[in-house]
Amino acid sequence: MLIFPLKKQWYEKIKSGEKTIEYREVKPYWTKRLKKEILWGGGSFTVIGNDWIACGNYKNHRCILRLGYTKQYMSAFVTRVQIVDGKGTDLAIDKPVYAIHLSNVREENK
Repeated sequence: MLIFPLKKQWYEKIKSGEKTIEYREVKPYWTKRLKKEILWGGGSFTVIGNDWIACGNYKNHRCILRLGYTKQYMSAFVTRVQIVDGKGTDLAIDKPVYAIHLSNVREENK
């Protein structure tokens, strides 16, 4: 299962629904994790160029959005993963980044 530790600012924006996409720099670490957990974890993603689009049932693509390294967290489903230019994202970097689209975000009981 994918676990995303988040700074409080981003955690609160996702919780409020203001932010629906989590960004991670394209690096071997995230490429390996995304492919393992999403593309080959349930086989329900279609790959079109740099776009990974979820198909059918999303329950195999649940992720955890954790407030830093605390016990507070939300669960969500990954519905799409894109590779985009990082300049116009939260990361604001001149490199490619994964845009991980989230749905059904809900805070879990602590």
